[in-house]
Amino acid sequence: MAGGVAAVLFAVLAMLVAMRDGRPLPGDLGLHDWSVGHRPDVARTIAVAITDTGSGTVPYLVALVAGALVGARAFPGIASGAVEVVRRIWGALAALLLLVALQLVRAGVMNWVGRPRPPMGDWVGHPTGMSFPSGHTTTSAAAALLLVGAALSVMRGTARAVVVTVAAVWAVLVGLTRIYLGVHWPTDVLGGWLLVAAAGCLFGALTSRRTKQDAQE
Repeated sequence: MAGGVAAVLFAVLAMLVAMRDGRPLPGDLGLHDWSVGHRPDVARTIAVAITDTGSGTVPYLVALVAGALVGARAFPGIASGAVEVVRRIWGALAALLLLVALQLVRAGVMNWVGRPRPPMGDWVGHPTGMSFPSGHTTTSAAAALLLVGAALSVMRGTARAVVVTVAAVWAVLVGLTRIYLGVHWPTDVLGGWLLVAAAGCLFGALTSRRTKQDAQE
């Protein structure tokens, strides 16, 4: 149900953005203008360092680690009985494929909506592509969700709490820095989070159903 709600909200938001030809939605301008007007050098440097982790190597490494942690446990019908190394490699590749698949969905939506970014004079950095949904936000949130899922599956106690907290905070901060640095409207970031929430809930439901079927068999 949560995934369905997130999917509906994402679809509605995407249609609203498309119908307005990419113009800011209510709330976008206020948060954007505040961000542009409150960027001391130290805060800007920190924001750039955080936002850089939301794309490139870092999120893909996070996804690979998450998949390796879970290994074949997420796909018992496929990798059952394989040696530990093969199971871990399979899990890592599966997580990487999930992240790539979500990126393809995001790219398709981005091209369909065709939303321009905020004014170039407000940017810190040199972003490319269209604006909705935010690529850094989607990528980091998806990688963080994979890591959270892995932590909940294979870790216990303090280690699990630390990994889940760090992953969630990282994903949120990456999204917020995209707004703070002026390269995305707030609703671009919201769209990225909703897309990942919908995809994550759908995958979780499918995995849970498969696990129950395997247990019954």
